[in-house]
Amino acid sequence: MSDLKPKQKRQARIITLQAIYARELKGSELDDTCNFMMDTEKPPLENVIKYGKQLSNLIFMHADELDNLIISRSKNWDFDRITLIDKLILRMALAEMVYVDEVPPKVSIAEGVEIAKQFSTEDSSSFINGILDSVYNEKIKGKEKTI
Repeated sequence: MSDLKPKQKRQARIITLQAIYARELKGSELDDTCNFMMDTEKPPLENVIKYGKQLSNLIFMHADELDNLIISRSKNWDFDRITLIDKLILRMALAEMVYVDEVPPKVSIAEGVEIAKQFSTEDSSSFINGILDSVYNEKIKGKEKTI
């Protein structure tokens, strides 16, 4: 998808989270949200916005599949009780893990956990780590062995 530096990818993930959050709450369009976020004193680089949009589109295209991954790993937790921000962080990290080949899954997990610490609670970061790690161990790690 891109050749961004780690700090730039983090910025793109945060833009993605903000964009999908705005869409969930207000039905905002992805392009409008990204354009609004670029209207700052120091706008993000074009390729940061591009990666954010690409990741956001993956999330929207595969939302049901991503939610099913979350539901299947949160057996003792009702999906409707998971906070919106935690669901969105999970969707974002899972979309990157499953659909973005050039980002190592462990990086997506670590980024999801760190973003959860920044935008949610410390308890959320543990919960998110558990879900993402479970998907990695069951779905992704197994594929790597067979490739």
